[in-house]
Amino acid sequence: MKKMIHQPISLKKINFQINGYLFVILMWLVSRLVIIIAMQVVAPLMYTSAVHPDWQPPYPLDYTPGFFPQPSWELFSHWDGKWYRSIAVEGYDYANDGNQHSIAFYPLFPLISRGLMMFGLPFEVAGTVVNNFFFLGALLLVYSWAKERHGINVARWTIAVMAWCPFSLYGTVIYTEGLFLFLTTAALRAFDHRQYVWAAVCGALASATRATGITLLPTFIFVAWQEKRPLTAYITGLCVPLGLISFSLYCAINFQDPLAFVHVQKAWAQPSWWYIFNDAISVGKDSLIKVVMVFGGGYMLWCLRTHLSKTAVVYGFCSLLLIIFSGALMSISRYAYGIVSLSLALGWLFSAYNRWGYLILTWFAVLLFSYSFNFTIWNWVA
Repeated sequence: MKKMIHQPISLKKINFQINGYLFVILMWLVSRLVIIIAMQVVAPLMYTSAVHPDWQPPYPLDYTPGFFPQPSWELFSHWDGKWYRSIAVEGYDYANDGNQHSIAFYPLFPLISRGLMMFGLPFEVAGTVVNNFFFLGALLLVYSWAKERHGINVARWTIAVMAWCPFSLYGTVIYTEGLFLFLTTAALRAFDHRQYVWAAVCGALASATRATGITLLPTFIFVAWQEKRPLTAYITGLCVPLGLISFSLYCAINFQDPLAFVHVQKAWAQPSWWYIFNDAISVGKDSLIKVVMVFGGGYMLWCLRTHLSKTAVVYGFCSLLLIIFSGALMSISRYAYGIVSLSLALGWLFSAYNRWGYLILTWFAVLLFSYSFNFTIWNWVA
């Protein structure tokens, strides 16, 4: 009799979970189709001299004056993708000469892409597949984590935010957003569940993917102290820098400079906060988005600090502080998108205010199409 009562409930629960994951896959698929149509169909058809980027020497890596987009995998590899291609195909290069060098880019993403290339795939295909695969994995993890803590409504809104945010473009082109979101979400969720080995492994890999991965270290240490967790929780935090330390050792051995990846950053011109604030006041769109995402995001996290996981909130603030003071402000909007805590907070907010949620997501979709088009023709997006 007990089996007859419990079995339908179990099957219903399984169906509910499957439907939830189908929602995630649908959000990922439809939003990626918008990007692909903008890049592979619309940009080649509508490209004219009127939208041609007015770049002057020195040009971005592998940019050719007179570039005309044609449907191909190459369109996914503009900007940072060209640097990752250089690393995956030729390895790192560095000289302390004030010029740009590939050592500025962290190793895990090109290493995984290189592994996939061993099966005969060209880099442009391998890099695109790696980023999209991990971005979908990140969405599935975030959905599961948000559903466990906040329910299915918040989880669905969070996924919609992550999939349709215009900066989710970087979860499809050859950048590290997909991999980074996957590793940081996996580490944070595992730490929440007290699965310390998994949290340590993902945390170390995150710090080998991007500089902001190191913020998992203060996050784990602070939460362990606040919640009086065992020694293993502190050890988990101390394992986070292992990826970064490994990269530093590589630089020391090959270039006799353990901080080569830091020193080379000065070759990339960056705006100041003074310029960004002044431009935002003048309603400069890009600067206004930077200010809203970073400082508006911080305010939103503070207001929702009692509703979200303590791990997510602390990680959000640590990451925001790092990108504010890092000096790498040109891409700060994209870095803010890579902080999963902000998507969780916005998902929670939209679940409470649905009308605003639908309105803003519609605006997101328009911007996602626009950003994809501009990325294709070598216009700077983020």
